[in-house]
Amino acid sequence: MSMAELVDAGAPELPEGYFYRVRPESFGLLLIEIRRQGRWFSACVESVHVRPGNYETAETAVVAACTRAAEWWGTQRRDAEAQEAARAWHGDHDPKGRA
Repeated sequence: MSMAELVDAGAPELPEGYFYRVRPESFGLLLIEIRRQGRWFSACVESVHVRPGNYETAETAVVAACTRAAEWWGTQRRDAEAQEAARAWHGDHDPKGRA
């Protein structure tokens, strides 16, 4: 299945340079990963396990897991951006308002 087919099925579209990887795990689980493509290798940025037997179809299970992974990844990215913005406020602050 291509990325376009996965998105057409309902999975969130990922930014350029990112892709989903679906692979079997033990105990009837699937591991859905969001991966960042590097020059030679890719790195996992988020992962979710899903049990296809808990859904009507395997496609529904994979799309639900992709959606969950994308939501978690988005939350982590927003938190990282907020932490970066907060760095401007790090340090001691003069109680009298002097620089």
